[in-house]
Amino acid sequence: MNINILKLKNTTSFNKNCTTDVNILIHNNKQIINFINFSNYIKQALRIKNVYIENMTFYLNGKNLIVNLNLYYSSLKLSLLKKKFKPGFKLQNKKFLSNLHSKNSLFPKKFIKQNKLNNATIKFYNINKEINIQKALDIYKLIKNSIVTLLKKKRYLLIDLIRVTSLLIEAKITIKIFALFIGQIFATLSKKSHNRFFLILKKLFNIIIADKKVDQNITKIKGIKLKMAGRLRGKPRSDIKAITVGTVPLQSNSKHIEYFKQHVFTVYGAFGLKLWLFRSL
Repeated sequence: MNINILKLKNTTSFNKNCTTDVNILIHNNKQIINFINFSNYIKQALRIKNVYIENMTFYLNGKNLIVNLNLYYSSLKLSLLKKKFKPGFKLQNKKFLSNLHSKNSLFPKKFIKQNKLNNATIKFYNINKEINIQKALDIYKLIKNSIVTLLKKKRYLLIDLIRVTSLLIEAKITIKIFALFIGQIFATLSKKSHNRFFLILKKLFNIIIADKKVDQNITKIKGIKLKMAGRLRGKPRSDIKAITVGTVPLQSNSKHIEYFKQHVFTVYGAFGLKLWLFRSL
């Protein structure tokens, strides 16, 4: 069995803006379960290395498997790579990809035997290349006075939040990674900083909706809704905090609503985070 790790540039079979998490073009129930378990395995393996999957797509042709991954490399990961490799290092470096992904074997032997694969190929697309630096700087200037002191010792999370926000505005990513970084930042805060963080998020949501420097071909964001449930501000009982900016028509099936939920684990217990985003089509 051969495993090929390739760079993905521009292909018609790979949709960068695909909103589905996993697409499996097979009809065998056992294979579907194996592929779902395998996708969870990949997510956990890359998350440990501070690499996030925006989209994952499986293509199975006979005994040949192709896995397409949309990856976002966190600023912490990039800073560690710059120290480890030469100054001229690029994420498209084949040696880097093989060390990061094939060294820990993203294709377990059990998975290969169960599905009787002959050839498996992983194709990567680096979302970081899509970041609009000027837009990210504009967002930073608007929120730096309120958020820099809050994340003084966590500047990597601040950088990632700004970068992901710029990608979200330009429809390069779905709301998934944006929500993940909100949860990461919230998990590091003290109970006294909860209210302040919600005020910053409301300001950030207003910036996202009010952004006018968007290409005409990109669907504009009309509304964002956040709901956080848990022991907010260290209270003994659970409470709910909701932030809504713009319009989010949850009662209509004809509207394009992106939704993501997760659990955020902190020293004050587990919090439930839900996020909705409405784009005009």
